[in-house]
Amino acid sequence: MDGFLLIDKQKGVSSFGIVKTIKRLLREVHVGHAGTLDPLATGLLILALGEATKLLEYFIGSDKEYEVSAYFGKESDTYDAEGKITIVDEGVFCDSEEITTIIKKKFIGEIEQMPPKYSALKINGKRACDILRKGGDVELKARKVMVERFDLREFDWPCVSFRVKCGSGTYIRSLIHDLGKELKCGAYVMALRRTKVGDFPVEWAKDVGYFEEKIERIEKNLISLELVGEKFKRIELTDEDYNVLKNGGTCVNKKFKQEWMLSVPIMAYYNGLLAGVIELSKDKKGIKFRKMIVR
Repeated sequence: MDGFLLIDKQKGVSSFGIVKTIKRLLREVHVGHAGTLDPLATGLLILALGEATKLLEYFIGSDKEYEVSAYFGKESDTYDAEGKITIVDEGVFCDSEEITTIIKKKFIGEIEQMPPKYSALKINGKRACDILRKGGDVELKARKVMVERFDLREFDWPCVSFRVKCGSGTYIRSLIHDLGKELKCGAYVMALRRTKVGDFPVEWAKDVGYFEEKIERIEKNLISLELVGEKFKRIELTDEDYNVLKNGGTCVNKKFKQEWMLSVPIMAYYNGLLAGVIELSKDKKGIKFRKMIVR
């Protein structure tokens, strides 16, 4: 069983818990996911089954969209409602125009962001949040992330909701925390929902309980590798090409020269099926499989 499964994750459930549930239902099938959602968060979680796990990295790098509700005047050590809440300034009032102005000035485009200490980022092989909960401390480094949109949706001070479209690696909790810092009143995430990953909206997803009720629904709702592969540059392999590549060889062919110069993933199709992801050989005289899909 190979393909992608779209799950609408509910609040309080971990991403790993959903992967574990699907693994239990399918037993021998390898299962992975494209981007962790915090237990507090809801929304789209993309699972990869079988050979689809080889394509997960291309989902992880996709743009993502969120709806987030924030509370201003207080801060949280986890940057969300599940942490220790402290009052910063509950007497301050910021209007929607002021918030929008700060966002446009400080939070659109490529920005530098410090990830939350309470996160799944690995420090010497251990998750930062696990180290903190055991009494340790972690030192994280700021990194550049891309925020394409950060729109105000609803304003009912001190509760304000936003819609965000951002690149891979962006922490919405950090966006809200940093916005609170800029406004000098503090802020934390009350609710967070992922609404889109790449071209896939949460409206296409199902609750994990839907699949637990009838296991055959999993296969019926799988998104094929071919559909995902169509979103990238593609080439068609001949019988000769495929036989060379599948045995670990290098295929030299003039028709590939234009694709060689591209930095985007190149998907190779054979007889209508996605056969793998190709890359230039080390000597740059041909192509070989970077990842081969085995049916």
